[in-house]
Amino acid sequence: MHLSFSVPLVACLLLAHNVLAARPKKCTSITTRKEVRDLSSSEWRTIKDTIEKMQELGWFRFYASIHEVYFPVVHGVSQFLPFHRRFVRYFEMTAQKINPDFALPYWNEFADYRNPADSSVLSDRYLGGNGQGSDHCVMDGIQANWTMTYPNEHCLQRQFNNGDSINPWYSAEFLQSIMQRSDTMADFRDRMENSQHGMAHLGVRGDMSTKHSANDFLFMLHHAFIDRIWSIWQDDGHRTTFDGPGSMGEEEMTLDSKILFFQDTVEEVMYLGRGQMCYEYDEPSSEPDLLTKRANINSGLSSLPKDVLCKWYPKSCGETTSDNTTESTAPVAHVALKQLPLPAEIPQEAIEMHGFDPAAVQRMADEARQFVEDMNAAGFVPKY
Repeated sequence: MHLSFSVPLVACLLLAHNVLAARPKKCTSITTRKEVRDLSSSEWRTIKDTIEKMQELGWFRFYASIHEVYFPVVHGVSQFLPFHRRFVRYFEMTAQKINPDFALPYWNEFADYRNPADSSVLSDRYLGGNGQGSDHCVMDGIQANWTMTYPNEHCLQRQFNNGDSINPWYSAEFLQSIMQRSDTMADFRDRMENSQHGMAHLGVRGDMSTKHSANDFLFMLHHAFIDRIWSIWQDDGHRTTFDGPGSMGEEEMTLDSKILFFQDTVEEVMYLGRGQMCYEYDEPSSEPDLLTKRANINSGLSSLPKDVLCKWYPKSCGETTSDNTTESTAPVAHVALKQLPLPAEIPQEAIEMHGFDPAAVQRMADEARQFVEDMNAAGFVPKY
């Protein structure tokens, strides 16, 4: 039998073979990361006991120091997402050496974006709340009364950016818009890093707004949340999408680029459930997930005027079931309470301290403001 292949077909087959061959091996055991409020009392006890042992052994000092040392070269560049995926997984693997049942949770920050300080996550039941006293020491929650040792001896500190409250963060609707409008890692990373990622750090403040922010266990839940968003974007046609500026002399990163400190290639962290990335994310049980099921997204967007829908949600533009194809001409009357709030802006001193690109930060603030204005004018009713 004679088999005949066209040149394009052969090229596609070779490419598919190379991609499959490059994938790390499947994990034999998978850790499931749950939303923190979905944990059982025994699961939370495991986490509490484990991180207390890690603090005793000096691991929090270690991770805080690594994050501070590498801070300038893993932020504002394409190292950002793979470095933090590897960093958080390394923390989880360290914890599993102490207790194999340890699984890092994430915080579904979308559910609390309007008033984060009022979330049960920032209460004595879980992570604890605002710092107290002149030193802003955390006195409740899983790290109550902890003394941190890096970069010097001090209590774990938080100082919310609006007194006892935290200014609004970014909504799930805006993050979904980012995911639909970003076709390159450079665009996706830039928008993610300068929106919800930065806003959470600078809303909680204290240790969380420093280069040694890994002192706060909240750092790990926050970055697990950011990592989950990246994994969902990967599942939506961007499994191996990687590009953008590097650091330390690397102008453009590729899948073969090394992740700083760890020296793994970027390719080695691109597949959850393979290699050392032996974990997966569970969906939050309290609400249908706006990010993972396009039907949930489209059902909430179907009433938008076509010009607004296609501007902010290009992938949903042709998928909604609405017959509303008119363009928006005037604001629609609706209940003000259900409007999307404007997220807070990153203050100038924080931009300078973290070395953020001022133009990128301003661009994201302007984009978010226009998104909120367009959605509210169209009468959109947000999920949360």
